[in-house]
Amino acid sequence: NLQVRALTKLANTSQLELITLHSAVCAAALWIGVIVREWPELTAYGRICGETFALFGHCPLCFPAAALTIVAFAGAAALLGRDAGRA
Repeated sequence: NLQVRALTKLANTSQLELITLHSAVCAAALWIGVIVREWPELTAYGRICGETFALFGHCPLCFPAAALTIVAFAGAAALLGRDAGRA
């Protein structure tokens, strides 16, 4: 929640665009990594990230991917809000 509020405080729109772009690209790369890592489970119709010893049953790639996805969506929402405010 702190990171999301910090995105709205950026005065420079180009900084917000860069943060949003890079977090979205990194999130996509991590989600692709999750799918590649869990492909045998997916093809066997098993649970994705069904690790018994992992935190909440997820692989180590899930949490950073989810966090970067939230940052990317929050940045996109902030950019859309700025664009709507200018019109």
